[in-house]
Formats: sequence, structure tokens, C-alpha cells
Amino acid sequence: MTLILYESALSSNAQKVRFLLAELDLAYESREVAMFGIGTRSPEYLAINPFGLLPTLIDNDFVLTESNTILRYLAETKGGEELYPRSPKLRAGVDRMLDTLGCTMRPRIAPLERRRFSNFPHGVRDAEDERKIEANVRTCLDGVEAILPPLPAGGFACGPFSIADCAWAPTLRRVVEMELDLSPYPKIITWAEQLLARPAWQRSKGPDLELRAWVEE
Repeated sequence: MTLILYESALSSNAQKVRFLLAELDLAYESREVAMFGIGTRSPEYLAINPFGLLPTLIDNDFVLTESNTILRYLAETKGGEELYPRSPKLRAGVDRMLDTLGCTMRPRIAPLERRRFSNFPHGVRDAEDERKIEANVRTCLDGVEAILPPLPAGGFACGPFSIADCAWAPTLRRVVEMELDLSPYPKIITWAEQLLARPAWQRSKGPDLELRAWVEE
């Protein structure tokens, strides 16, 4: 049985899948795809992922796209059932954190990442625009802080470690590396510290991002 992951080292969506693969100690073949330039994807890659996005997982002859769906699939089929609980209420809590990341946090923080990190394109800064973007990110962090379980109930997204934590790790790493003031968010601080110290994350996280020097325009 062979797992193949089409990915990019810098892709947060690929990083979350690599994190789970490392947690489950699953061997896989990595196939690098350029993170940017979706319009230049090869016909071979578009044949397995018509959207041209990352990552794509192949499990024998089964092809799966969408990173959070891949997390669910791996947990259900590769020995990680405890990371995606079957209890409807517990599973709903994990799904809520996955949806909060994809539908609320990522759209708000992605523009800030493009301005803060030189690894990404479109980094031209406008100070006023950046303040508005950061305010949107902080509104989201306020909500995440409110729905995280009280400490010290495990320090993870839903109490025990789950696939929600795998999904959030790359974004939390970027929040930390952007040096945002997290003092209003003690639960997020504890969550990030515990999550980013996990050996599986350290093995799978990929290269650091380069923080841009501030340029006031």
C-alpha cells in the first residue's frame, strides 16, 4: 500500500496533512508541486486535481483532494480514529474548528501573511490597509479564544488532540512568527505552545518563513 502526497513545502494545507501523517507514523511518497502558478499546472496534475490546488493524496487508486477532507479520511482509515471522534457532539466540535479555520480565519489572515512574509507574492504594503487586515484577524482571534475549551483541559482545540489541531498548526505558527501581540489570548498562547512543540509537527512543519522588514508607505 502506497500513499502519495502531491504537495509544496510552504503550503499550509500540505503542512497540516504532513503533520497528521507524522502523528500516525505513516510512510508516504512526497511529490513536489510549485505552490504558486496554478494556471501553469501540468495536464498530468490537473487530471488528478482539476482545481490545481494543493495538496492531493493518492491512496493506491483512490484520489482525494481538499486538505480537511484528507485529514478526516486519514483519521478514519489509517488508525487515527481517536483524532476524529465518532460521538456526534465531539465530532461536531472538531468540524466546527475545521470550518472556522477554512471559512473565517484563513480568508482573513492570508492577506496579512502576504504582506508580512517575503516568501509569498503580492507583499507590497499599505500601512492603513494592513491595520484594517490585522483588525479583522484580531476579531477572528477573539472568537477563537472564546470557543477554545477552558484551561487546563488539555490545551488543544477541542480538549484532546485531534485533526483540528493538525489543521490549525500551520496558521498558528504563522500567527506566532508574525509577532502579533497575543497577550489578550491566553488560551491561544497555550494552544500554540503545546501544539508547535509536538515532535510530529517539528518533523513535518517545513521551512521557516522570512518576516519582512517593516516599510511605512
